Amino acid sequence: MGRLIDYAAMRPEVDTKTVVITGNSGGGTVSLFTAALDTRITAAAPGSYFNTFEHSILSVEHCPCNIVPGMMKMGEMYDVAGLIAPRPVLMINGQLDSIFPIDAARLAFAKLQEIYSAFGVPGNCELYIGEAGHRYYKERTWEFFREHR
Repeated sequence: MGRLIDYAAMRPEVDTKTVVITGNSGGGTVSLFTAALDTRITAAAPGSYFNTFEHSILSVEHCPCNIVPGMMKMGEMYDVAGLIAPRPVLMINGQLDSIFPIDAARLAFAKLQEIYSAFGVPGNCELYIGEAGHRYYKERTWEFFREHR
């Protein structure tokens, strides 16, 4: 992803002052980790991924695309998401998502809010909960990105 931003920055028709990222499930994984590692991402909206490693990746069978070997030795998912702060982040989850349980998403989000509060920008961190299961909920995403340009 970083190389794509490098390439876009070389193009005269591309304004890289605002670079946002979103994706669902495995794309949510990529969105979260890319925004955590690349500060050129100005806002992120991972979909159907944000949770705790303990209650999702380690407790529910997943495809290998969601697994980072040894991650729990370094921190929980909200710690990774905290690397995005103070930049805006919208966590998108489904109320009925069986592989990323909503109660654990709420728990992780409370921890993430503490990090954003420590940065003095609690309004840059938001949780959107869709009414169904494991799918992408675009309803809040584009408005969120417009609000945080």
